[in-house]
Order: sequence, then structure tokens, then C-alpha cells
Amino acid sequence: MDEFFDTCAEIESTMSLIYRRMADAVRGNDRLRGLMLQMAKDEADHVNQIRFARLLPAESSIAGPTLSKTRLDLLLLKAQSLLQGIEDARLGEDEVLLQAIAMEEDFMQAHAGSAVEFTDPKLKERLQLLAREDERHIATLRDYYQEVYQRSA
Repeated sequence: MDEFFDTCAEIESTMSLIYRRMADAVRGNDRLRGLMLQMAKDEADHVNQIRFARLLPAESSIAGPTLSKTRLDLLLLKAQSLLQGIEDARLGEDEVLLQAIAMEEDFMQAHAGSAVEFTDPKLKERLQLLAREDERHIATLRDYYQEVYQRSA
């Protein structure tokens, strides 16, 4: 399970870095930059939650993964590819938002709260909060996109 949690944490860490790069891409827009930096912070907090779960005795709190290691590895590769693409490209604000929305939708399943079945109810609830935070991320990003880019459409 350690390797599984390590991969989940690496995905979250990469997503935090992606949001930081997105924040750099929209320097002229303080509101959007702040939103991207908050998302980066949230993803970094997710890493800490995963590290906490990793430290718990597996036999008394974890039933097992619900996501295959292969699928998890593919999600990590996708996150790394997205990071490279953002670092290589000059993105407009609307592209940053659309990529962030797609990224959140793709990676919701990689959260420890979704990718692992926990037997400890308190731990299960704590880590399911991560998935709910991503749902809020998606809603926040979509609301911003609609407000700014679709109000005149």
C-alpha cells in the first residue's frame, strides 16, 4: 500500500505544481491568479492527508485499493505530461481554466478517498473530503469561466 499512497501523493504534488504554473501564466489577472494559487495550496494539503493515511496501520484501517496500480500510474503520467505541456506552452486565461477543469475531472478518482476502501469510518470520511474538495474546485472553476467568458456569448 505504501507505493500506492506514494503514487497518489505524487499525483497531488504534480497537480499543485501545475496550478502554480497556471498561476504564473495568468499574472495579469489577480483574481484568477489567486484562484490558481488557492487550488495549488489545496492540492498540497491533499498530499499531507495522503501521507497521514500512509502512516496508519493498513490491517486495521484499509480494506484495499479500488483503483488499479496500472490506472494510477497512467494518471501520474498524464499529470506529468500536463505539467510539461503547461511549461512548454504559452496559455491564455481561458485555456488555463479549461485545462484546470478537465484536469480536476480526470484526477478526482486518484484521490485516496476515492482510490482506496477504508474500514475506519473516521478515516474514510476524512479522506472523502478530498474528493468533495475537487468537486468544489470544478464548480468554482466552471463558475469563473461562465462569468468571465460566457456572459456575452
